[in-house]
Amino acid sequence: MTNELLLAIAASITAIGVLLAAIVSIYRAAKRIGDALGVDAKGRTLADRLDRVEHQLWENGGSSLADRVNNIEKHVVKVSTEIEFIKDLTMGLHNASTSSTQVFFPATHEEVIEPIKKPIRRRKAS
Repeated sequence: MTNELLLAIAASITAIGVLLAAIVSIYRAAKRIGDALGVDAKGRTLADRLDRVEHQLWENGGSSLADRVNNIEKHVVKVSTEIEFIKDLTMGLHNASTSSTQVFFPATHEEVIEPIKKPIRRRKAS
C-alpha cells in the first residue's frame, strides 16, 4: 500500500510540475507576442498604426492618398486634353497656311477641356 501511495504522490507532483511548466511557457510566449504587437515608442498599438494606414488607402473626402491620386489623375486628363486641343489648333493653323484650307475650331471650348474619361473611384472593401 505504501508503494501505491508513493507512486500516486509522485505522479501528482509530476503532473503539477508539468502543468506549471506549461503555464510558464504559455505565459512567456504570450508575453513575447504581446511585446511584438504591443505599443511602439510613441505609445501607439498595432491597431492604431493600421488604422492610420487604412485611412490613407480609401477615399475620405480629400485627405487620403487615394483622394490625392484621383485629383492628380483628373488634372492630368484635363491637361492632356488641353494639349491635344492646342496641338490640333496649331496643326490646323499650319495646314491653313500651307494649303489655304479652313482652320479647325471646335464648336465650344468646354467640349475640349472636359476629361476624356472619369477618374477611377476606389471603394473601400467590405
